[in-house]
Amino acid sequence: MTTASAFWRHSPVSATPSTAVIFRPDATNWVRAAMMFFLGLILMGSLVAPLAARAQNLGTAPAFNKAVQGQQATTVEGTVLNVVNWGCNVIAPVIAVACLGVAGWHFKSGRGYMGWGVSGVALMVISGLGRMAEGFITQAQGIN
Repeated sequence: MTTASAFWRHSPVSATPSTAVIFRPDATNWVRAAMMFFLGLILMGSLVAPLAARAQNLGTAPAFNKAVQGQQATTVEGTVLNVVNWGCNVIAPVIAVACLGVAGWHFKSGRGYMGWGVSGVALMVISGLGRMAEGFITQAQGIN
Protein backbone atom coordinates (compact mmCIF):
# COMPACT_ATOMS: atom_id res chain seq x y z
CA MET A 1 0.00 0.00 0.00
CA THR A 2 1.50 3.32 -1.02
CA THR A 3 0.52 6.76 0.17
CA ALA A 4 1.37 9.95 -1.60
CA SER A 5 4.11 11.69 0.35
CA ALA A 6 2.38 15.05 -0.18
CA PHE A 7 -0.35 13.86 2.17
CA TRP A 8 2.01 13.65 5.15
CA ARG A 9 4.56 16.42 4.63
CA HIS A 10 5.10 19.55 2.61
CA SER A 11 6.49 18.15 -0.58
CA PRO A 12 6.86 19.19 -4.22
CA VAL A 13 5.33 15.86 -5.26
CA SER A 14 1.93 16.40 -6.72
CA ALA A 15 -1.01 14.45 -5.42
CA THR A 16 -4.64 14.30 -6.37
CA PRO A 17 -6.47 17.41 -5.22
CA SER A 18 -8.60 17.02 -2.12
CA THR A 19 -10.71 19.31 0.00
CA ALA A 20 -9.33 17.88 3.25
CA VAL A 21 -5.54 18.01 3.30
CA ILE A 22 -3.80 17.31 6.57
CA PHE A 23 -0.37 18.83 7.02
CA ARG A 24 1.73 17.43 9.81
CA PRO A 25 4.27 19.78 11.37
CA ASP A 26 7.92 19.34 10.40
CA ALA A 27 9.13 19.55 14.01
CA THR A 28 7.89 17.71 17.09
CA ASN A 29 6.29 19.84 19.78
CA TRP A 30 8.17 18.49 22.80
CA VAL A 31 6.36 20.70 25.30
CA ARG A 32 3.02 19.27 24.20
CA ALA A 33 4.43 15.74 24.26
CA ALA A 34 5.73 16.24 27.81
CA MET A 35 2.41 17.69 28.95
CA MET A 36 0.52 14.75 27.45
CA PHE A 37 2.92 12.33 29.16
CA PHE A 38 2.48 13.96 32.58
CA LEU A 39 -1.29 14.18 32.16
CA GLY A 40 -1.28 10.48 31.34
CA LEU A 41 0.72 9.80 34.52
CA ILE A 42 -1.80 11.81 36.54
CA LEU A 43 -4.68 9.87 35.00
CA MET A 44 -3.03 6.52 35.67
CA GLY A 45 -2.24 7.59 39.24
CA SER A 46 -5.85 8.57 39.76
CA LEU A 47 -6.98 5.16 38.59
CA VAL A 48 -4.36 3.15 40.50
CA ALA A 49 -4.31 5.10 43.79
CA PRO A 50 -7.63 3.74 45.12
CA LEU A 51 -6.36 0.21 44.51
CA ALA A 52 -3.18 0.92 46.44
CA ALA A 53 -4.91 2.53 49.44
CA ARG A 54 -5.84 -0.40 51.63
CA ALA A 55 -5.46 0.91 55.15
CA GLN A 56 -8.16 2.84 56.99
CA ASN A 57 -7.09 5.45 59.47
CA LEU A 58 -7.88 4.59 63.08
CA GLY A 59 -5.60 7.20 64.57
CA THR A 60 -2.20 5.76 65.37
CA ALA A 61 -2.70 2.16 64.24
CA PRO A 62 -4.00 1.36 60.77
CA ALA A 63 -6.34 -1.60 60.39
CA PHE A 64 -5.88 -3.53 57.17
CA ASN A 65 -8.77 -5.28 55.42
CA LYS A 66 -11.38 -4.37 58.03
CA ALA A 67 -14.58 -2.35 57.77
CA VAL A 68 -14.28 0.46 60.29
CA GLN A 69 -17.46 1.17 62.23
CA GLY A 70 -18.51 4.37 63.99
CA GLN A 71 -16.15 6.92 62.50
CA GLN A 72 -16.69 10.58 63.26
CA ALA A 73 -17.21 13.23 60.60
CA THR A 74 -13.82 14.76 61.46
CA THR A 75 -12.01 11.69 60.13
CA VAL A 76 -11.55 10.92 56.46
CA GLU A 77 -13.67 7.78 56.71
CA GLY A 78 -16.50 9.62 58.44
CA THR A 79 -16.44 12.40 55.86
CA VAL A 80 -16.56 9.95 52.96
CA LEU A 81 -19.36 8.05 54.69
CA ASN A 82 -21.36 11.27 55.12
CA VAL A 83 -20.82 12.32 51.49
CA VAL A 84 -21.88 8.88 50.22
CA ASN A 85 -24.92 8.85 52.51
CA TRP A 86 -25.97 12.33 51.43
CA GLY A 87 -25.44 11.58 47.75
CA CYS A 88 -27.18 8.19 47.75
CA ASN A 89 -30.00 9.00 50.17
CA VAL A 90 -30.83 12.62 49.24
CA ILE A 91 -29.24 14.02 46.11
CA ALA A 92 -29.59 11.09 43.66
CA PRO A 93 -33.27 10.32 44.44
CA VAL A 94 -34.31 13.99 44.26
CA ILE A 95 -32.59 14.51 40.90
CA ALA A 96 -33.97 11.15 39.69
CA VAL A 97 -37.54 12.19 40.49
CA ALA A 98 -36.96 15.51 38.72
CA CYS A 99 -35.56 13.70 35.64
CA LEU A 100 -38.51 11.32 35.56
CA GLY A 101 -40.89 14.28 35.88
CA VAL A 102 -39.23 16.04 32.97
CA ALA A 103 -39.38 12.77 30.99
CA GLY A 104 -43.13 12.59 31.63
CA TRP A 105 -43.56 16.22 30.57
CA HIS A 106 -41.59 15.61 27.36
CA PHE A 107 -43.57 12.42 26.62
CA LYS A 108 -46.82 14.30 27.08
CA SER A 109 -45.75 17.11 24.76
CA GLY A 110 -44.35 14.78 22.09
CA ARG A 111 -40.67 15.62 22.52
CA GLY A 112 -37.69 13.34 23.18
CA TYR A 113 -38.06 11.81 26.62
CA MET A 114 -35.78 8.77 26.59
CA GLY A 115 -32.61 10.56 27.76
CA TRP A 116 -34.41 12.06 30.75
CA GLY A 117 -36.01 8.73 31.60
CA VAL A 118 -32.78 6.77 31.37
CA SER A 119 -30.99 9.39 33.49
CA GLY A 120 -33.68 9.17 36.17
CA VAL A 121 -33.59 5.38 36.27
CA ALA A 122 -29.76 5.40 36.33
CA LEU A 123 -29.76 7.78 39.29
CA MET A 124 -32.18 5.51 41.14
CA VAL A 125 -29.91 2.54 40.42
CA ILE A 126 -26.90 4.49 41.72
CA SER A 127 -28.87 5.38 44.83
CA GLY A 128 -29.87 1.76 45.37
CA LEU A 129 -26.34 0.44 44.88
CA GLY A 130 -24.99 3.00 47.33
CA ARG A 131 -27.60 2.08 49.91
CA MET A 132 -26.85 -1.61 49.35
CA ALA A 133 -23.11 -1.04 49.90
CA GLU A 134 -23.90 1.01 53.00
CA GLY A 135 -26.03 -1.85 54.32
CA PHE A 136 -23.27 -4.38 53.66
CA ILE A 137 -20.77 -2.23 55.53
CA THR A 138 -22.99 -1.56 58.53
CA GLN A 139 -24.02 -5.24 58.79
CA ALA A 140 -20.43 -6.51 58.60
CA GLN A 141 -18.86 -7.73 61.82
CA GLY A 142 -15.38 -7.43 60.38
CA ILE A 143 -13.95 -8.43 57.04
CA ASN A 144 -10.72 -10.42 57.23
